[in-house]
Amino acid sequence: MQLRPVPPLAEVLNAHALLPLAWDAAWEAARFLRDARPADLFVDTKSTPSDLVSEMDKGAEELLIANLLGARPSDGLLGEEGGERFGSSGVRWVVDPLDGTVNYLHHMPTWGVSVAA
Repeated sequence: MQLRPVPPLAEVLNAHALLPLAWDAAWEAARFLRDARPADLFVDTKSTPSDLVSEMDKGAEELLIANLLGARPSDGLLGEEGGERFGSSGVRWVVDPLDGTVNYLHHMPTWGVSVAA
């Protein structure tokens, strides 16, 4: 892997210009998590027995990747569930597709979708 200097974000673009895309992508992932949850949800562990990941985490991350990089294909992206893409634009998205997986699995309403650039 070759490292390249990346210009400061302020030189790349006005960060406020990214907000509508971030909002729309997060909202679509949240709707997916709310509406597409199967009755027999598959759950696995990651680094420890208490670090859970579900098929919904992975599906929401795939949706975020498709929406964010579909709109801005030269951006980079780092996803909690393993999605990582390097970009050339100087912008890198960081996403947690289901922040609060344990709450989600227990049908508690305190979970969310996190998107940052």
